[in-house]
This record gives sequence, structure tokens and C-alpha cells, in this order.
Amino acid sequence: MSQSVRYTCFILIAVFFGALSPAAGSLSESEAASTDMNDTMMSANLTYYTEQLPPYNYMDNGTLKGISIDLLEAITEKMGKKVTREEIHLVSWTEGYQAALTRNNTVLFVTARTPEREQSFKWVGPIYSDKYVLFAKRDPGVTIDGPEDLKEYRIGVISDDVAAQQLLNIGVNQSQIVPKSNASANIAALENDEIDLWACPEEAGRHFTEQVTGNYYAYTVVYQLEAQDLYYAFNKNTSDSVIKSFQQALDALKQEKDSAGISKYDRILGQHIPSVGLARLNYLTEEWAPFNYQEDGNVTGISVEILESVFKNIGVNRSGADVRIVPLAEGFKIAQNNSSTVLFSIVRTAEREPLYKWAGPFTRASFVLYAPISSNITISSAEDLNQYRIGTVEASIENDLLASQGVSESQIVNGETPEDLLQMLADGEIDLWATGDLAGRHQMLQSSEDPNNYEIVYTLSENDFYYIFSKDVPDALVLAFDNALETVRKQKDEQGVSDYERIIYRNLGVGCARQAFTDDLVVELVNTTAAAIENNAADTFRRINAGEAPYRNQEDPSLYVFVYDMNLTMVAHADNIQVVGENFRGKTDVTGKPFRDDILEGALNNGTGWVDYVYMHPVQANLYYKTTYYRLTRGSDGNSYIVCSGNYKDCHNESEATPANNSTASPEELVAFVEKAFEYAHVNGQEAAFREFNNQTGQFVDGELYIFAYDTNGTTLALPFQPEIIGTNRWNLTDANGTLFIQDLISTAKSGGGFVQYLYADPADNFTVKQKLSYVMMVNQSWILGAGIYNPPENSSIVNAGIDPQVRESLKSFVGEAIDYANTSGKDAAIAKFNDQNGTFVRGNLYVYAFDYNGTTLALPYQPQLIGTDLSGLQDPYGVNYTKVEIFLAQQGGGFLFYHYYNPARNMTPEPKMSYVQKVDDTWWLGAGTYIENLNETTQPY
Repeated sequence: MSQSVRYTCFILIAVFFGALSPAAGSLSESEAASTDMNDTMMSANLTYYTEQLPPYNYMDNGTLKGISIDLLEAITEKMGKKVTREEIHLVSWTEGYQAALTRNNTVLFVTARTPEREQSFKWVGPIYSDKYVLFAKRDPGVTIDGPEDLKEYRIGVISDDVAAQQLLNIGVNQSQIVPKSNASANIAALENDEIDLWACPEEAGRHFTEQVTGNYYAYTVVYQLEAQDLYYAFNKNTSDSVIKSFQQALDALKQEKDSAGISKYDRILGQHIPSVGLARLNYLTEEWAPFNYQEDGNVTGISVEILESVFKNIGVNRSGADVRIVPLAEGFKIAQNNSSTVLFSIVRTAEREPLYKWAGPFTRASFVLYAPISSNITISSAEDLNQYRIGTVEASIENDLLASQGVSESQIVNGETPEDLLQMLADGEIDLWATGDLAGRHQMLQSSEDPNNYEIVYTLSENDFYYIFSKDVPDALVLAFDNALETVRKQKDEQGVSDYERIIYRNLGVGCARQAFTDDLVVELVNTTAAAIENNAADTFRRINAGEAPYRNQEDPSLYVFVYDMNLTMVAHADNIQVVGENFRGKTDVTGKPFRDDILEGALNNGTGWVDYVYMHPVQANLYYKTTYYRLTRGSDGNSYIVCSGNYKDCHNESEATPANNSTASPEELVAFVEKAFEYAHVNGQEAAFREFNNQTGQFVDGELYIFAYDTNGTTLALPFQPEIIGTNRWNLTDANGTLFIQDLISTAKSGGGFVQYLYADPADNFTVKQKLSYVMMVNQSWILGAGIYNPPENSSIVNAGIDPQVRESLKSFVGEAIDYANTSGKDAAIAKFNDQNGTFVRGNLYVYAFDYNGTTLALPYQPQLIGTDLSGLQDPYGVNYTKVEIFLAQQGGGFLFYHYYNPARNMTPEPKMSYVQKVDDTWWLGAGTYIENLNETTQPY
């Protein structure tokens, strides 16, 4: 590993002093010139000492680098005689400190200026400010809330370092402080349990830790000491005029601005401090949804959201508003021109590799070929591709992918933007369009093209995406960005979910992965690990956290082991050491499932078992369904542990896969189909919805399922297989039994939505009249939409619940009672009442939940950890964005909905649920629901 420094978390607290005027003082011009000459000669005759302390001063590949090194060169150059880095001595801190104390004409840097040191040196600065922290091994037993908690621990420091005095100043006993010669000695002492804590500046400590252990996050920060201003410390016998000249030169570097309004001092900081340097870069992307695109004048998308999380992690004062969309070819040209540029989202190839610096990957997607359905194009193999004209964005990865498949350059037609290429495909100027699967569909919707007029006829590849940096961006900034990206992916919040997981789930949902190994290998790994823990727990945990084999498969890192104690504190994790020492009791996956609690319960009751949940993939970016095997074991230390390993799931024929809607569609599938159409109508508007619903090859015609729509007077708005009826009023239409089913459909929709049964002709079976079960919903109080299945199953529990007037009225009454309370008592008092598990609105397992119209949780008494969380992106296994459906229902007054949600009474198993929601006012809404399968037992919580 290079000694290049990773700078992730520095906090800019630098103190800027006013510049001293060059004309200040009472010397004559000749005297001043003589003094300046003498000072210049004196600066050249000084001896400079420094230590290895990134990012201020450090050796990297034989060259001294860092803020203080660059700054010293600039100061002395301004004074007339630049000191080169070859003239600076890199020594241990103790050697340099003693030299500056005892030898004339010596300078030591960087040195913390403290009251205790004030009279021992003369000072020039400040250079910057930094904070010392206390590192510990990832042991859940180390908890430090204040200085009084430090008395139990032995703390390692470097001899003569300011950390020792800082510790004494906050009450640490001298006997607790263990001086060592350097950082490596402290790390060795920490590993060998000779010390419990280690005091060091945070980023330097992380750098040293990675050098020694190979893992940047091997240790955790358990306490922060006060920030210290850092200076150049001169031997106290140094001439005051030399000190004054140095200080004046430094002040000038801070104050004098270039044409861009940036001082030389700030430019030096920007080379080494990520929060400063990354804020000055240019951020470019292309129009390529859903990863990066413009919407309502704002640049957004998955990669932009992840970028903003990286900014937040590092402390960069930038946002998505600072990102500019350009054609991809232009972006590449800019990035190749040493222009301090970041470009994304980019696929990494051998040809591109040497042209840029890289951070990532952060997500992945499939590249495909779209063709108009009407063209009847079939691609059986890559050899078929040369028969067609294939459009790609200029300079995009699709060009390389086509070339790798043997496509002739003469068959490739370049366009500047995806919009251009879609138009060319629609106009017949190209036969196929090479693009991302998601990006292509998004562009069709943006361009008011019906996506269902096109089909994917060939998949080129699946690729990871990166952020790329122009070559002039310092390595330190790229490494810091990459480090922060890893933190965004792996660092869990108070709910047990990372920022990355939330972003991916909100935008892409959950996928399925190809299984690279068998479940038998998972069980074997768990059993092997359990045996090792029984023999030597401490050494096994060390090896797991180091990612050693067999605990992390070197050929396929997605096969790894992790271990909990019986409090659900992570004691070892072969893929993510950042979670070691963290307690996960009650915490969930991104869907809200507390799977770790399930693991604990299963281990206590059965010893072994399997649990399903959603998790990140360590090799393939994005979220996937995962099944984990666990085993309870007793370690050599006498403690019990739960050993776990998992496999990412192939969803073929699995319950997690979105069910296909066909001639045997279930009532659950029917409801999901209608609720998706309801959301589509609200998101895209009435006109676009009717166009889509009436399209026989559209997304809302699937087997026997299709969407119909009527206004509240019975006028037909959508009926894809009977287009001649569009615009006809059917209010008085009856079925063969004389049922006024149109009126029943409208009446049911007005009452909140639900099921209606009648006889109707099946267009998929030559319009044979059959028993039909339809589900309907009201849209904006002006029209209804619905769909149906023919010859529905008898005794469906979801249908029985939906048509049961007692169930419907009890939910509406309960919600109405809660709204009355809110209107009488006020919003704040009502929310407090609804969150009270012992309150009047929690009756057994029936309770009220509340949200605002952005999807932010206001009341959820059985899941208080989700209060304040945005749940608008939640989907059930059928792909229903049920929180969004609830929001739209509430905004138009209220209504019923069905969806799948984790049932806490049944080990968080996803089950069908019926809820009723209603608007309180323009700022929030309420709901309550019941699990279908438990209606004969009790009403279950949300």
C-alpha cells in the first residue's frame, strides 16, 4: 500500500490572523533592506526538522509532502531563498522536539502551540488546526462518555507529544499514560493489549493503522480531545526579526488572492484537505437516468444522491446544484484536459484506465439493445448484430461493448444525447438503440414515447459505474473520496441501514443475484468458523476481522462470515469491520425487517436456521435478497456466539420475485396491478394515464389483467380491448344477472375502493362471458380505475376482508376517531398520543400511524426508531409503492388499500394487509390497518 494519505474527516478550524504590513515598524528603508537580507540569509541557515504526520508532513515514495512542507517552500520563496524539501530532516518526533529545544537555528513542525510550551519556542503560524482522538480496538466493552471514564484505561502516546499534556489537563493520571517512540509502537502495544487506547490525530492515526494492519478502519474512535492550533516552532534563541519575516510571509500567503480569488495558502490546503480541495473541483455528468439526469431544473439521480452523501461525510460544502450536465464526449474531453474535474457515471475499461483517476464502484446496470416491437427483430447471437444500424451516444461505453461483440464500426451510428437516439429509432434512422435498460425506459417516458412500443432484443453486458477524476486532482483527494464512498456504503445509522442502502432502495429497489456458490458451502463455512471459535475465540475474531481465508472467500468475497454475541453486538465481520462493536438489537434492513432479532430468536429456540432479508452485495453494487444460515456456539472464552454466513438469492421461482400477472392471477396480484396504475395516474397525470391504459401492448395490459376507467357519471375513459366504447356512457349497463355493475364499481370506489363481482366478457378467451372479480379505486374524486380477474378463486381471504362491511367500517371509524382527536387536541398532542403504546389509540395490536405528505413518519408506536424517517420509497414484494399510494389516497380525501408488509406477530413475515388512510389537513394524514390472515384472531399492527 502506498504511503499516500487518506484524508477523510479533517475539520477546518484554522485561526486566521491579520497580516502585518510590510511597512510597519520604525526602520529606515536601508535598515529594513539590510534586515530583510539578513533574515533571508538566516532562513537559509536554519535547520528544519519534521516527523511523519500526514497530511502535514510525510514521506511518500521518497519525497516529502504535506501542507507544512508546501507552505514552508512558499514562505521561504517569498522571503527570497526557497528552502527545498531535500533540506528538511524527517526524524522521530522526540528527536526533532529535543533538537528544537536545545539547538540554535532549528525549526520543528508541525507543533501544537500550548500554554505549557509557549515560552520554550518562538512561533510562526497557525498552519492549520487539528483534533486528537483516542483510538481503541473494536471492543464493545470500551465506552467513554466523558473524561471521568478514562481513569480505567492505559493510554499510549508518543513521547513529548502534546497528547500527553492534553490528557493530564482533563484529569488522566500520569501513571495511565504510556509513552512510545512512534505510532507503530503504539499500534503494536494496542494489538498486544499493553495499552487500551491510543492518542493521535485522527487522519494520521488512520493512515498509520492502514500501514501497519492493512485496514484503514481497524480501530474505532472512542473519544475526541480538544483541537490544537499547529505552528512552526523555532528555537527560542532565533532572532525576532526572522520570526517576524516568516510570519509576514505566511500572512501574505493567506491574504494575497489570485485571479480566481483564492490565496496561495488556500490552494495549498486544497491539495491536502479533502473538505477544501473537493469543494473546488468541477462536477460533470451526462443525461443518463436514473443515475444522473435533470428534473424540474435540478440535476438528480442515484449517482448525484451518492455524491451528496460523500460530500456530507467529508464536510464538503457542495451539493447536486453544483453538478452540470454535458454531452458525454464533451465531459471526457474536459476531464482529460487537467481541468480539476470529476465526471460520472462511467464504466471502467482498459482503454480508459490510464486516462483518469478512479473512485468506486458505486452501482451497476445492464446495457441492452432496444428495438421497436413492430420491427420484429430477433437477435440470436452476436453475429446477428452486423445486420443492423445500431445507435449509441458518442464516446459512451456502448461503443466499446459493441466493438467487443464484433460489430463493425460502419454499423454504429453516434448521437449526442439519448433523446437524439430515441428519436432516430422512432424515425427509422437506426434499427437498434444501445443504452442502459433503465436509462432507455426513462428516456422514453421523458420523451412521451410509449415504452411498450419497444422491447429489449439483446443484452450486451452488466457493468459497474465509477466517478472519474482528471489526472491533475491530487491522489489525496481521490483516496479521500473513495474512502468516504466506502463509508457511505457500509456505515450504518441508528436504524442499522447505510445511506447507500437507502438511496439504492429508493431508486432501484431490490434485485436478485446469480448464485455463485451453494447453500451447502454456506453451512460448511459456518460450521468451520464455529469450531474455530470453540477452540480459540479471540484469534478467530481477529482473523475474521482481518478478512483472512477461510472466513472471507478470496475468489468470491460474497461468501463471508460474521458473528454476534448474545446481545446482538457484532464481534467480528469479514467484509465490513466498520460495524464491529455496534449493537444491532431492534435494528432493521432497509425494508424495515429486524432480521438480526429473528436470528437471535431462532438461535435461542432452535440452535440453527435460516433467515431472509435484504442486504448489500460486496462484489456487485446494489441491493439484493439474501438468505443467511446461523448457528449458536460457545467460544473458548466461555461466552455464547451466533455464527452467520449467507447466500444472495436467485429469485427464479422464489416468493421474493415479483409475481407474473397471467391467466391465473391471484387477488393479491390484481390489487397490486390496480394500485400501480393508481400511482401511475397520480405521477403522470390523467392524459398520460388514459393513453397508457388504452394501449393494448402497454404496461397495464398483462394477460387477463388490463385497466379500465370511468368518470363518476359512468362515461368510459379507458377500455383497451373495446376502444369503440371509449366516450360512451355505461351508467345503466347490467350484466347477465341484471346487476348494474358500472354503478357498483363507481359506488365502491367512492366508498374508499374495494372488490366488486359480476359477469363480463373475457377478451383473452374470445369474449366468453365469465364470472369476474374487479378491484377499483377512486382517482381525484372525478374518475375511477380498476381491473379484474376471471373465474376468481373461492374463499379468498383478501377478498373476504375487502368486502366485509364490519372490517371496513371498523377501520374507518377508528381512523375517524383519531382525526377528531387531532382536530380537538392539536397536531403535536395527537402525535404524542398516537406514539404512546399505552395510549387510547393503541388497542391491543390495532393502532394509528401518521405521516406527512413527503412520506416522513410522524407516528408509529411499535417502531419508534422509524420516527422522522422517509418511508416513501417502500415497496412490497409485488412492487407496490404502498406509502406513495397511501399519500395519494390521503391527499384526495382517503381510501382503502391492500399491500404486503412485515407482520410483527408472525416473525416479520410479509403478509397481505388492508389499511384505511384519511387526510387530517394539508400537512399530514393518518391510517390504521389489519393483517388479512389474522382477522379471526385480532387486528394486527402496521
